Amino acid sequence: MSAICALTHSVLQHGIYKSSTRYTSTTAKFVPFARVERVKPTDANSAESAFNLDSNPHKLNLCGDFYRNPDGKPYVFQAVRKAKVSVVCDDTLSHEPQLPLGNPEFNRAANELILNKAAPALTQNRVLGIQTRSSLDALRLAAQFLRDKMRCSVCLLARPCSEQYERIFKRAGFICNTYQYYNEDKCELNIYGLVADLMTAPEGAVVLMDACAQNPTSLNLTIDEWKLIAHIVKCKRMIPIFHLEFHGLASGDPTQDTWPVRYFADSGFDLLCVQSFVQNFGLYDDTLGHLMVVISNSTQLETVRDQFEATLVENNAECSSVFASRVVAKILNNVTLRNDWSQALKEIHQSMRQMRLALSNKLAILKTPGNWGQMKDQQGPHLYTNLKLPQLNQLRRRHIYVPNSGRINVGALKPNNVDYVAGAINDVMISTKADTAKDKDSNSNPLKCMQP
Repeated sequence: MSAICALTHSVLQHGIYKSSTRYTSTTAKFVPFARVERVKPTDANSAESAFNLDSNPHKLNLCGDFYRNPDGKPYVFQAVRKAKVSVVCDDTLSHEPQLPLGNPEFNRAANELILNKAAPALTQNRVLGIQTRSSLDALRLAAQFLRDKMRCSVCLLARPCSEQYERIFKRAGFICNTYQYYNEDKCELNIYGLVADLMTAPEGAVVLMDACAQNPTSLNLTIDEWKLIAHIVKCKRMIPIFHLEFHGLASGDPTQDTWPVRYFADSGFDLLCVQSFVQNFGLYDDTLGHLMVVISNSTQLETVRDQFEATLVENNAECSSVFASRVVAKILNNVTLRNDWSQALKEIHQSMRQMRLALSNKLAILKTPGNWGQMKDQQGPHLYTNLKLPQLNQLRRRHIYVPNSGRINVGALKPNNVDYVAGAINDVMISTKADTAKDKDSNSNPLKCMQP
């Protein structure tokens, strides 16, 4: 045994000696994490980073989704504050782990928020609710389920739409096609292009639609237009997915904002709907989402529920905060808290509408080049300017930060800064118009520079 120990010691000593002579001061050090590549900054992150690095005291951040109070901090709903206290002080609440599909009380309240309690789909037990961490998490789950369990392969996305949508569906294995939604020349909804693209789309495709305050244009379809879309979707045997991100903030009334989903459900469609409880409840630090599945045949509900549970378990997916789900359920199920919440939504909607009109009117007074009257038709917490990247870069040089989508956070506009923003946009548009005229003049006189 002593001989073996001596041999081992000799081999180790020899190895250490060789390794120490192998590495010199000129030899590169072993740095394994140097292989990690930098993350490409997203549109929102790049604008936020530029804003944070700007030292100008008058800088203005028009990115993000927060509705802010006059002090510039995220707005806190009084109903949410009261519900949080009530939940914390409730000793009867269980501390057991949540079920795979989430908090049943929250799921029931979330379904009823869209469909109402007397909806045929609810009374006939044809609705499944699933708690998620956000509406985008709900959309990922829906996309994965449609691709893996229902073998759908093609999805239709609005043009333009949130950059997240395409990323989610492509990662799930979908082929992504688009349908027209916005006419950039006229700065208005392109209903004719939308209808034409849906009618020529593949049969059985999945079609994703924002039910209110379309992202990014903030434009809504009318009731008659929604009925026409429903007829086309039915004839083409499509599967509709609705995204509700700003219900309650688009019109000030959640019932009005969820009407398209309710119409499709009452018309007998099989559909999916993802919704967010972040902006309309101010839950920015404790996000919460929900996926609702409406099935036309109640006998299929149990199978669909089991498959969703299996998918969640396989992915080791976790629901969002138990606390946040209890807060939302408390508000939706308590008459007093719900009235407080509804009133706050109306006040926020009215405030955002006033800021939208103030900006539009100021641009009209300044006679700013472009079509700005369309902003009055938009709804929700954002304002689509259709400004292009060169114009946005000029705004940033004036210390005003707007994401590359040209989508302004109306919640960041206040009476003390709206004229400043309008003036900056006016200067940029006049500068752009002058540059465009100069370029046209140069192109129309290519030999001008050669004349004596």
